[in-house]
Amino acid sequence: MKTNHIVALAATAFACLPSVAHAEVRERVTAKVSYAGLDLSKVKDRRTLDARIDRASLTACRSHVSGLRRVADEQRCRAEMRRDGQVRVAQIAPLKVASTR
Repeated sequence: MKTNHIVALAATAFACLPSVAHAEVRERVTAKVSYAGLDLSKVKDRRTLDARIDRASLTACRSHVSGLRRVADEQRCRAEMRRDGQVRVAQIAPLKVASTR
């Protein structure tokens, strides 16, 4: 059986639509990140996956607005994507916490 080693991430970003009022609409953006070759029970490999998620979010979260609003929009989108990635990775491979007993 072949296992799919891809984490699909999602975030919502603002996209400025051309109109007289310059209405803003939140638009869903997605990215797929591979965790093939990683052992997600190891901290080092989790960090590697986190770095992959960050790189994917840089591409996926490009905003079409300008100025300071663009910076805020992209930061918000990347933060949402990181949170979504953390949730999805935890669903795939929950961390085992050492017992204190």
